[in-house]
Amino acid sequence: MPASSHAPHCATNTIQVASLHVYPLKGAAGFSPHSWPVDERGLRQDRRFMLVDETGNFISQRTCVKLALVRADIAHNIMRISCPTLAADNSRPRTDATIVHTDFCSYQIALDRLTSNMPKNESAYARVQIWDDFVQALAIWPDADAMLSEFLHQRARLVYMPDNTTRLTNMNRGEPRRNVSFADAAPLLLTSETSLADLNTRLQIAGSATIPMDRFRANVVVRGAALAEDDHWSVLTIHHAQFRASNSCKRCKVITIDQATGEFGSRDPIVILATYRGDGNLVTFGQHLLVERAGMISVGDAITIDARLR
Repeated sequence: MPASSHAPHCATNTIQVASLHVYPLKGAAGFSPHSWPVDERGLRQDRRFMLVDETGNFISQRTCVKLALVRADIAHNIMRISCPTLAADNSRPRTDATIVHTDFCSYQIALDRLTSNMPKNESAYARVQIWDDFVQALAIWPDADAMLSEFLHQRARLVYMPDNTTRLTNMNRGEPRRNVSFADAAPLLLTSETSLADLNTRLQIAGSATIPMDRFRANVVVRGAALAEDDHWSVLTIHHAQFRASNSCKRCKVITIDQATGEFGSRDPIVILATYRGDGNLVTFGQHLLVERAGMISVGDAITIDARLR
């Protein structure tokens, strides 16, 4: 991916980008670049890959917590999917030269070749389900399927959303609707360090353990915002990219999963959030963003709030 050509503006007393997070494989761990391009579907290549079960329905940490231990990162237009293995198994036949057995098993996909030479034959595609949406997705990596199925102890198939796939945001997120990847609801998710600090203070007062930001799997983490200020943002600009905030993000039990161990922990974060951020039977934390203008964003970029009414 290209590096940013602009120098982040780091003026004091401003709202800034604290960190960026890209999750190429839905539900798996991602990586945190300093700069990354944004297009209509969000951070480029974010959640464009997904695992599906035998019925074609998506697999997430909600039903498969070990997915948290799978990692997907991108460097030099190569995506690498890795998962832990107890020991190298040199006796196992290798059917794909891209699989390497060390402390991790890994599989690599060249993204530039993938996007420039999409297969034309129908057999390379599968009809997959993500919530209420059904789309045709590329499914041509049996060795990756085998590696991931073995690690997760369930049948899993790796699929990719091509550029010509149409999956639009829900109408309740406002018009115009935007293309979205395999993300649950919107192209990007934004969270605030101030909100996490407040939640952790409340958890400590209740005698519970604090939690890190990775529980919320945000794309953009901001610093310098007043508490709950992001609930009121409707339009914001980061460098030349512009975003529309549609609604606060409703959270599920994924925020109770330790992303380092792949194990469920205490429900305390949900219980505490319900005391002050309840929305019906659910709780909220963070904001869904739709992309109004593409661009490059970087850690340290100042954020301009263009409108505050939703």
